[in-house]
Amino acid sequence: MLLRFLLAWVGVMGFVWHANADDSVARDTVVAVVDAFKTEIVEKKAVLKQDEVALRKAVREVISPVIDFADLSKKVMGKYYLRATDEQRERFAVVTEQTLLKTYGASMLDFDPSKINVLPEVRPNRNDTVWVDTEFYTDAGAAVNVAFLMEQIEGRWWLSNVVINNINFGLTFRKQFGLMVQKSRNDLDEAITAWEASLAQGQ
Repeated sequence: MLLRFLLAWVGVMGFVWHANADDSVARDTVVAVVDAFKTEIVEKKAVLKQDEVALRKAVREVISPVIDFADLSKKVMGKYYLRATDEQRERFAVVTEQTLLKTYGASMLDFDPSKINVLPEVRPNRNDTVWVDTEFYTDAGAAVNVAFLMEQIEGRWWLSNVVINNINFGLTFRKQFGLMVQKSRNDLDEAITAWEASLAQGQ
């Protein structure tokens, strides 16, 4: 279960501080997403387990207001984004989006809806980003600590990265894709195919 959850989301650890007005909005954004997951997915998991299409749709409705999938895929591609054609960029974005919707939905079905909490304080990263910490628990009682990196762009807060149990997955995914490009001898089409296969295996 944890591997599926880790694959579903992509840090510097700072000191804890009390949120100012702007940072409170960032935390409120995370609270809204977490609450939506509780009510729209976790609490309905008995039904959604039987309907993958409905599950994926529910996940999209919850996270699409706070995730720019095109920007997310650009960050994962890293320096190779500039070399990629428009077609390769679009393909990579579609692969990443569809896989994350599926894997994140599947992972949420393992959580206890009564034990999902957003902590009351945020941690600064730089002027336009903050970390919002949350605690998830599986039905079996295992704790999963998740820190959401929220980035302010044109007055709105967007999910930019995630650190799960102290593992930075934005950085991890970028390194992973970079290795795939190297192994494919800089063939981006081959690397994207390998990326798709890697994500699928994690499900």
